Amino acid sequence: MIPRPGVRVRPAAALAVLLWAACAPAPAGATPAAGRRAATADAATAAAARAYAAAASAQPDSVALAQPVRYRAWVAVAREDRAQWLPPDSVGAFSWGTPAARLVRGERGTDTLVYESQLQIFATGPATIAGPRIQFRGGADRNAYRLPQVTVAVMPSPGVADSNARLRPARGPLGAPWWERVPWTLAALAAALLVAVVAVVIWLSRRRAHPVVAPLAATRPARDPAETALTELEALRRLGLPEQGRFAEHAFLLTAIARRFLEATAGTARPGDTTPELVSHLEAARLEAGQLARLSTLLGWWDRVKFAREPATVEEAQRGEQAVEELAWRRLEERERQRQSEAAASAKRVA
Repeated sequence: MIPRPGVRVRPAAALAVLLWAACAPAPAGATPAAGRRAATADAATAAAARAYAAAASAQPDSVALAQPVRYRAWVAVAREDRAQWLPPDSVGAFSWGTPAARLVRGERGTDTLVYESQLQIFATGPATIAGPRIQFRGGADRNAYRLPQVTVAVMPSPGVADSNARLRPARGPLGAPWWERVPWTLAALAAALLVAVVAVVIWLSRRRAHPVVAPLAATRPARDPAETALTELEALRRLGLPEQGRFAEHAFLLTAIARRFLEATAGTARPGDTTPELVSHLEAARLEAGQLARLSTLLGWWDRVKFAREPATVEEAQRGEQAVEELAWRRLEERERQRQSEAAASAKRVA
């Protein structure tokens, strides 16, 4: 079995075993026959002892006091041999840890028993590690062998007055914590300014402009439909459409004036009524028979002028204007008589 690189291999303890067997004293008071039997047994034991390839190592080989050391040992044995590791002596300055043993199968009928453990040395100076022992059981060899010794140099720990001690380099003073480096006065002023800005923005966003109430326009009394019709009629006359031969346009405007007047005064006519519908509604308004007949004739003649282009004269157009004017003046006269009657009635109630 080839050891790992860097592991020191020492010869097996075959010579030590042979020396141990040869130096064993004979029991006191033994007879020559007994001496011969003992010599025969010692020769058998010496014949049974064999040489085994073994090695041990300790890393590192120079440590400080109580610094852990890694111990490793191995022994090459025949495959038919039965062997076990005996624990090392954990007394004095040595303190062994939990061991780890394993079997590594090899070639040509040879296996390797490996022993690994960690130990601490509590004494300064050169320390010789005896290591564990290996015990063979069964077979031709039943002896116990001790592995080669390993020497480790244990250095003392440096004291306070040791000038050669490797101390840590000098360091500067530690910096103050962050809460001591923050300018809290400036931070408070900045926070107050931020709160003020947010408050102003919220106030401006919630502010609503007061609606400007427009002053009430001076209310005018409702104008009488008769006055409106007279005003529109006067404007139509200023256009002079009949004199220009524009009879259809004149009839259209005059019909519109008459219709608006009747819708406002009669109360039964509706916008968009045809001429027959307008006449039927006027009948329901209980107009005078002569007035209703005249309005029916004028409305029919205006329709023929507008749509059928019936020939018309200036005099006929003027008579139509006069008819509408008479309706308006009659409305005004009726309103005046009604006002006078109401005034007389109120005067009587006062009296």
